[in-house]
Amino acid sequence: MRFFLVLLISFSLNAEEGFDDSGFDDNFSDELIIQTKPPEKGSVYGSVDLESHYNLNNNKNLSSAKILTDLSAEYKMDNDTKISGNLKAYHDFIFDTNNHYSTTPNGYRNELNLNELNISGSINSNLDFKIGRQIVVWGKSDSIRITDILNPLDNRTPGLVDIKNLRLGRMMSKLDYYQNSLKISAAVLHENRFSKNPKFGSDFKTSADLPENKPRNNLKNTGIALSLTGEFSGYDFGIYFADTYLDKAYFKNGVLHFDNKSKMLGFAYNQAIDSFLLKTEVAYFDTIKYSGLADTKSRIDSLIGVEYTGISDGSISYELSLRKINNYDNIINTQFNNFTKQETYQHALRFTQAYLNQTLNLTAILGVFGKKGDEGGFARASLDYAIDDKISISGGIIDYIGGSSMTDPIRGNDRIFTKISYSF
Repeated sequence: MRFFLVLLISFSLNAEEGFDDSGFDDNFSDELIIQTKPPEKGSVYGSVDLESHYNLNNNKNLSSAKILTDLSAEYKMDNDTKISGNLKAYHDFIFDTNNHYSTTPNGYRNELNLNELNISGSINSNLDFKIGRQIVVWGKSDSIRITDILNPLDNRTPGLVDIKNLRLGRMMSKLDYYQNSLKISAAVLHENRFSKNPKFGSDFKTSADLPENKPRNNLKNTGIALSLTGEFSGYDFGIYFADTYLDKAYFKNGVLHFDNKSKMLGFAYNQAIDSFLLKTEVAYFDTIKYSGLADTKSRIDSLIGVEYTGISDGSISYELSLRKINNYDNIINTQFNNFTKQETYQHALRFTQAYLNQTLNLTAILGVFGKKGDEGGFARASLDYAIDDKISISGGIIDYIGGSSMTDPIRGNDRIFTKISYSF
């Protein structure tokens, strides 16, 4: 398999180490004059990317030719209060020309996304605040979301990008209280924002888009989120509670409804033992709506994982999750519920390695479903090379694997992807 071939090749390469010498100018004046420049209050940084996808197995050939902008800005006031923002935008030229797409999927040609815009600061030495659209990460997993439920994802091209680059900001007001190694956080969730999934006409969806009914952003639909986290020598933990709408729709009367509100209680734990990092997560959801059912079901999601960092400039990790629906009803295993079984397993195997003084980075990931990993998923291998501090190039291949009703429709979308990035 291509994935494991990449792993074997990577182990045979040698990482290089190096350092630069520096010296001092010995021409001093008789009087030492120290000049200090006041710190800048504001900064703007980001990147401009050119990205393309070439499909290997279907007739789409060149399926994406994007120019993307990721722009971040910060401004710090005299009282150290900070205003931060992040704007993402792209244009896909593939939909400007004659191509193999019979229709332009909604939102695929152009997008302008104000992903973050918030104000943050300190009330006192122990209490911070942050108000506005922001990203809050819960849990310890790098590849599978169990307790990390507060921010939706951009899932329009499955498996292509890591979760950390997919999160979409959400409007909330948050307080963080620090006491020694503990942090208590409380957030009011003003915005009900949901994941962006593939649209009709794209490589990953051939059926028509259904009408959607989403909760309004008002006081009645406001959610809450609480957490207690601790970071100690060798281990850390998190306890989480949320009362909000889940990022899961259900089908009723020809419409996709997103008013799937549930209370979640979760726990996450990490512990370092020598070169190993052990991790576990568990989350309980009290009420979840499914298509065709008048009542709701509870569900328990759990995860175990291990990461080995004893490799020079590299790591290998494995995570396994299980989602189990309580008081299961067979109607859940139907088309309108994506043939969801009572127990859903997910595996994630990841290998990373840096070479050439960490200017060349290899990432190889295998993500599959099923107890034995036989219900499909994807395998991805990519290389990222930093030419200098501003310019980098990357590319790779992703193989979509069939094996179930969920993964079979997309297994023909294997592709090569490339990207040139300019950072500023």
